[in-house]
Amino acid sequence: MLQFAKPVARNLGHAVLRRHRYPAYKPTIRSLASLAQEEPAQHHSCSHSLLILGKPGGGKGTISGKILNDFPQFRHVSTGDELRQHVRNGTELGKEAKKYMDVGALVPDDVMIKMVMEDAIEASKSGQSLLLDGFPRTIEQAAALDTELDVDLVINLCIPDATIVERISDRWIHPASGRVYSYSYKPPRVEGRDDETGDALVQRDDDRPESVMRRLSAYEAATAPLVRYYEGKGVARTFRGTMSDVIYPEVKGWLDDRLAEDDNAEATV
Repeated sequence: MLQFAKPVARNLGHAVLRRHRYPAYKPTIRSLASLAQEEPAQHHSCSHSLLILGKPGGGKGTISGKILNDFPQFRHVSTGDELRQHVRNGTELGKEAKKYMDVGALVPDDVMIKMVMEDAIEASKSGQSLLLDGFPRTIEQAAALDTELDVDLVINLCIPDATIVERISDRWIHPASGRVYSYSYKPPRVEGRDDETGDALVQRDDDRPESVMRRLSAYEAATAPLVRYYEGKGVARTFRGTMSDVIYPEVKGWLDDRLAEDDNAEATV
């Protein structure tokens, strides 16, 4: 059985960062350390790196939005969105990632970690914490990220597969505009037709029940070990339910407690 040592992190400014072990990254971390000395952040509380995990269609985006609203000290880092932004802007990271994306290959973990670390450095300048969404997704990625960044809070949303299949397979779109309809909570005025144009609605192949089940199976295979990894480090909490509005008060209560514990600990130092 694997045993995980309690992570040792150093707080540089307000980003909880690991001592870098890769030579290519050392200048970045030295720069961050100097920033922390020259421009000490004014935010009063400890900073954190919060990871949110959840199945496709499991309400992760909704819960993330509520967290950002109630805990403005967190900066949202959606790695998929960030990666696309880097590619659009033609940054060095974007060019490196595009080489893999253009041939249909997965972007290597070290490139993804560089991108996350850029956000960590930016967050440190304003005393923000990080809300990580989309990376890491596997235990191998988590172990690699651990050498650079201390993920100290993990929320795992566990929604029944049947609920997700019903929710996603109920979704129909108007291809030209991207408008989305759901017969359970946002039905079109005329069945099968777009409200504004009257065009026929279609269902994406990925939204068909059999496709959804395949995606859920793949997610479970990759993420179950990741949840156990963070549980073994004592930083993860699983929240179960079928409705985000019911689950979120439990999430908020847990975050309130964890953040208060760290604020109290900081006050006694």
